[in-house]
Amino acid sequence: MLEDWEVTLVERKLQEFTESVDGVSAVVIASVDGFALAQAATQPSSGERLAAMTSAMLALASAVGRELSLGSMEVLMLEASEGKVLMQSVTLPRGSLLLMAACGQRSVIGHVLWSARECGRKIQAELTG
Repeated sequence: MLEDWEVTLVERKLQEFTESVDGVSAVVIASVDGFALAQAATQPSSGERLAAMTSAMLALASAVGRELSLGSMEVLMLEASEGKVLMQSVTLPRGSLLLMAACGQRSVIGHVLWSARECGRKIQAELTG
């Protein structure tokens, strides 16, 4: 779905995101069908698994939102005893990408959310530019 030059560009944006937010341990951009397209601060093998799980989680969250007539799904957040995960869609004219960011328990989720949205906007701007 992404050309090699686009993967390089997206990975650069993901790296900027991880460097700007304390505690981010993994960031993955996935296709809607669950394939890892770009990643930063994560092991390559776990990136594939995280991409598949992100796709499944966002599909399920979207279905719940439709069932409850909540409108389109924007962000899914998961909080566990040892950390937090944020998942969101990045809309492009040719289809959506999925962004997953994992961070530590001490990370400020509002900062992670704002930074993830900014990262998504930058990726949109670069890929549609």
